[in-house]
Amino acid sequence: MPNSFLVVGGAGYIGSHCVRDLLENGHNVVVFDDLSTGHAEAVSCELQQGDIRDPDALRKVFSSHRF
Repeated sequence: MPNSFLVVGGAGYIGSHCVRDLLENGHNVVVFDDLSTGHAEAVSCELQQGDIRDPDALRKVFSSHRF
C-alpha cells in the first residue's frame, strides 16, 4: 500500500528530486511550495501553492489530504 507524502519546497531542486524518488517508488505525493525559487514545471504531481507561514494555506492542504 503506497504512503502519501507532503513535500514542502518540492518545486525546488532538492525537493523535486525527492518527489521524483517517492513517485518512482509508488508513493502518492503532494507538493506544497510558494514558487518563490522553485518552478511549477518541475512538479510532476499535485501542486498546492502556498506559503509555509500561512496557517490558512496549511489548514487547507492538511484538511484535503491524509499524509
